[in-house]
Amino acid sequence: MVFLTDHLNFMASMMRVCLILLWIRILVQPHILQLKAVQVFPPINFTLTVSALAQVLLSWKPSPNQEQKNYTIRYDVKILTPVFEEYDTTKTHSFQTAVLHNGFSAHVRTLLFHKGLQMTSDWVTAELQPPPGAENTAVTDLSCVTHFTVSSTVSLHCTWLPGKEAPEDTKYFLFYRYETYTEECQDYIKDKWNRNVECRFSVTHIAPGEIDELIVIHINGSSKYAAIKPFQQLFNQNAIEKVNVPRNVTVFLEQNDLVATWEKPLSTFPKGCFEYEFYLINLKSGNEQVSKTYSHDFRLRIDVTGRYSVQIRANHHKCAVNGFWSDWSETLYIGENKQENLIVWSLTVLCVSTCSTVTLIAIVCKSQHMWRKLFPPIPTPRIKFRDPFPNHYERARSCPSETWLEPGGLAEGLPCSALHDNVF
Repeated sequence: MVFLTDHLNFMASMMRVCLILLWIRILVQPHILQLKAVQVFPPINFTLTVSALAQVLLSWKPSPNQEQKNYTIRYDVKILTPVFEEYDTTKTHSFQTAVLHNGFSAHVRTLLFHKGLQMTSDWVTAELQPPPGAENTAVTDLSCVTHFTVSSTVSLHCTWLPGKEAPEDTKYFLFYRYETYTEECQDYIKDKWNRNVECRFSVTHIAPGEIDELIVIHINGSSKYAAIKPFQQLFNQNAIEKVNVPRNVTVFLEQNDLVATWEKPLSTFPKGCFEYEFYLINLKSGNEQVSKTYSHDFRLRIDVTGRYSVQIRANHHKCAVNGFWSDWSETLYIGENKQENLIVWSLTVLCVSTCSTVTLIAIVCKSQHMWRKLFPPIPTPRIKFRDPFPNHYERARSCPSETWLEPGGLAEGLPCSALHDNVF
């Protein structure tokens, strides 16, 4: 009995499905038959034209044989090289920004819609050949940085390396394009072979505060010995911005907490568009700490017996893609290192003691000088008198001349003999 009931339920479900399919076929089949009677033709005169630096104009026309009636016609576009991309449009032209030094290719087809059904034509293809130039003569390692200046303009700085096969006489020339404006560099820095390897724009037409706009960099060159291949690169203006340093950084102690506050960098973005890194060094222990925050203040419990150095830097957050981190702010110090104070105190005491000792010695020396002045020593006579009573009579008798003896003296009557050599 149970088996029979299940079988009847299954049959009922199958009948409902069949009825639904039959109903759909009745409604859709006339339209399918109608569309099968319509032929879809591909576009004609499909061309690719370089309209600006790294910009291609894709244009085509509808086939004159295409039946219009109540159909909706769109065009399916596929970019094949240099980067695959697919989209559809109702227009008969399209602008694409892409690097062109390796060529460009795309194809397009017609899409026909009628009451939710779609038919397509065959593809039509067009191609741009790469520009001429010898291999390995194009620049390499191109990098660029933008900077928002105090005059509310944007500067641009690019560097690159010459191609490995570029002759020594190669001269490179840089151009940038932002939206519809194109400008050539006038301020180059050269390498030892006098080749341009850097370019600076102190002021550009790059709009500060724009989100994800593209900057096109184009570098070509010339040489007497080879055809220099051009090079192009696209940069997101937010991704290459060197963010400014946070402003008005202050640090102070609040009980046992270190508190730091600052203002957002110089920028057209609001303050909620930045993130910060807080770099703290404990000068007593040598420990370093880097913390990330999205606010404009920072609080941390510290050892108040130590001394600390603090720096802050900034980058984009939320409003735009990350750029280059700013430089670190000027180093600020807070706290007192007790050990350092003890050393300073010891050196101070030593210095004072030394000065006191030297002063005391000087006073003593000066007092001794005054004592000599008050009680001068008895001077010894400078003229020496001859002893009238020599102890050695024999030596007195042996005088070489009679002038040594006065008449009537004590030695009168004694002979004066010559001295023998052995006396000395």
